[in-house]
Amino acid sequence: MFREHLPIAYDAPADLKKWPSLNNQRVTSKTPYLVHTGTLADCIRELLAKPIRQISLYDIVTRPQPAFEGGVLSPGDAAEIAMRRDFPSS
Repeated sequence: MFREHLPIAYDAPADLKKWPSLNNQRVTSKTPYLVHTGTLADCIRELLAKPIRQISLYDIVTRPQPAFEGGVLSPGDAAEIAMRRDFPSS
């Protein structure tokens, strides 16, 4: 979850990672692998472009910011951040 009233550095470095899966479920005994490297905004866009059935298999890893707890964003957090008015359009 993130704190909506605090600014987010969308240009912060970030990685989009995918968990190995079995029957479309995360295999947490394995390590997620890198899918995309870029800015936080880029990784959010890449995540939201994935098929909806697979979106739960992804996480975004970035440096912690005051606006969110920790440096790992779930797909739900990423979707909420993408709906913010200050989210860059491209």
